[in-house]
Amino acid sequence: MNNGNGWGRKLRHGSASLGICAAVIAAVLLLNVGMTALCNGRLWYIDLTPEVPYNVYEEKETIKKYSGLYTLMDETVDYLDYIIDEANKTREEPVQVDIIFCAEPDILKQKDSMRYVYYTALNLQKKFPDTIKVSYRDVWSNPSSVDMYRSTSYSNIYQSNIIVASGSEYRVSTVRSYYTYDSESAGDVPVAYNGQKQFVKQILDVTGAEAPICALTVNHGEPFANLDLADRENWEEYGEFMNVIEGAGYEIQFIDLEKDEIPENCRLIITFDPQTDFVSAFGNDAVEVAETVKLDRFLAQSYSYMVFMDADTPAMPNLEEYLRFWGIEYLRAEGKNESGETVTGNYVVTDALNALDGTGNTFVAQYPVGKGSGAAALDDIISSTVSPKVIFGNAIPIAFSSNYDRAYVMEDTKNGVPAYSYGTYSNNGWMRTVFDMFHAGTDESRANYTVQANGEILKDQSGAPLGGADIFNVMTLSAEKRTVAEGMGYTNVNKISHVCAVGSTEFAKDAVLASTSYGNTDALLAVLRYMGKEVNPVGLSFLALSSTDIGTDYHKTTDESGATQVNSAIIVTTVALTVIPALAMIISGAVILLRRRVRH
Repeated sequence: MNNGNGWGRKLRHGSASLGICAAVIAAVLLLNVGMTALCNGRLWYIDLTPEVPYNVYEEKETIKKYSGLYTLMDETVDYLDYIIDEANKTREEPVQVDIIFCAEPDILKQKDSMRYVYYTALNLQKKFPDTIKVSYRDVWSNPSSVDMYRSTSYSNIYQSNIIVASGSEYRVSTVRSYYTYDSESAGDVPVAYNGQKQFVKQILDVTGAEAPICALTVNHGEPFANLDLADRENWEEYGEFMNVIEGAGYEIQFIDLEKDEIPENCRLIITFDPQTDFVSAFGNDAVEVAETVKLDRFLAQSYSYMVFMDADTPAMPNLEEYLRFWGIEYLRAEGKNESGETVTGNYVVTDALNALDGTGNTFVAQYPVGKGSGAAALDDIISSTVSPKVIFGNAIPIAFSSNYDRAYVMEDTKNGVPAYSYGTYSNNGWMRTVFDMFHAGTDESRANYTVQANGEILKDQSGAPLGGADIFNVMTLSAEKRTVAEGMGYTNVNKISHVCAVGSTEFAKDAVLASTSYGNTDALLAVLRYMGKEVNPVGLSFLALSSTDIGTDYHKTTDESGATQVNSAIIVTTVALTVIPALAMIISGAVILLRRRVRH
């Protein structure tokens, strides 16, 4: 009986212990799940990133303040309060803003570059719960979930895109646009986080600010010069081109650059397939302001210009001379025609290996090698699982200007980046760089060219056809980076001017843009958005990254003397989280031990 009672007591005690253990484990799990849900839902966390300085401009005085990368600046909150109040004045219903990420939270948190943007959006939602909502669409498994935000039915949205929408207005941006990059690293090294300004800018855009203007020149024989912008559906070749421009967030206007003033809200000028040259003031007393001078003044405001030419475009000395100052040179040559006359002809690129027709004049272009602005503009497309084919036809090659120096970047085997080069030129405190965006031919298979004039193949002095083989750029991107002091109010503060040159007009015709087989729509959208200069709120500064490599440890920062410091919040929090639980366990154990000794 005693043995039985002993086993019974042990069994009861064991069952009680097992039950208590299971209850404790269940309670711990439930507590963890509950606290995780509360922390994620209400953003209960401590910003352990270092408080870095940023500048605030008040009445011509610069005030230095400090903020962590995950903490909203007071100026951000003030701007959004003002923007939301102004938007609500013109609406019957309160304004609503959706910030849509194109991947699930677990994916967004994997990389620092996207995680900073994600948590900034969550902070905005927490601060403005009645106005801003963060949501997710998995474009990998359900691409149709963002169909309403595609610029055209042929464009794609990638996991690295962020969509800011309000009503029928929306802006699609890439994660790169939330950072400021080092101009000396060919645009590849992030030096500051610009996410708060980017969100404020986009919310301003979709809640009431006028769309920036894209002005299309029409006084040089461009093909749409006499077309009705309102009757675009009947355009046979360029309707999709206009749709893509509008999809990038622009309002389209036509402009006679010789006679018209450039609209104040214009951020981009495009010249498409010109047949006559720009007017120069040199030797022409009747010209008060040359078109190239107007264009130069426009670009000096950190705006952008895009030009399309092809192998049939006649030589344009004035415009091409101006483009050479931006590192861009459309290749032309002199040769003998059938009559023996010396004439200027155009190179015509043929790429037999990547050809889509029997002549090789229409071909699949190659994406840029390495990094830099050219690759950065196409980052979403290049980083996708399968990069779409981008088509060029009847292309004239583009070279870096001979007065530009060639800079070389060594191969980075660790990150799988091959060696590449780009053009660079600096003078009087400004610097311009020019990068390849698309090219024909590779080291293994060079592209060929002939030289034609009015359909004739030109010949050299010996009577042999002009031609050869090489790697030819068919699309390049030039940029000038400068320092511009910020004022107060709304103005443009992006300090980069862009000039993009395309060597094919067929690249942007409906037959290509309206095809799901090719990626021309995606490429054109990417370039327009990368060069985009919309109205920005001034006074919101960037937050400098303590390390110049995204993905590294940001805990360390430096003081004004350059000495390394560690964020004090990290030390306090780490010590508290380490010491307090240990002390609680020690004190609890000591109390239990003393009570047992007293009892016995």
